[in-house]
Amino acid sequence: MKFICNVRQVTDLAEGETAPPEPDMGYELRSIAGDNFEAGVVEYVVRRGDAIYARTTAGEEFAVTGKNAHVLVPLGF
Repeated sequence: MKFICNVRQVTDLAEGETAPPEPDMGYELRSIAGDNFEAGVVEYVVRRGDAIYARTTAGEEFAVTGKNAHVLVPLGF
């Protein structure tokens, strides 16, 4: 099983493959501008085509690669 910390580029995941946070870790999302927003914490990242998306506990998905991508911010639990 791959964890988020193992994903450094799009090709690290196969199409549709997911990677959850590492044990005792969590991630939140911020915009490139540094804005924090309420979308829950990241459940996993998933590859869709040539991009990686983060799915949150609020059921939303945000791109974490490509133009206007969001930033994964690690949270220690």
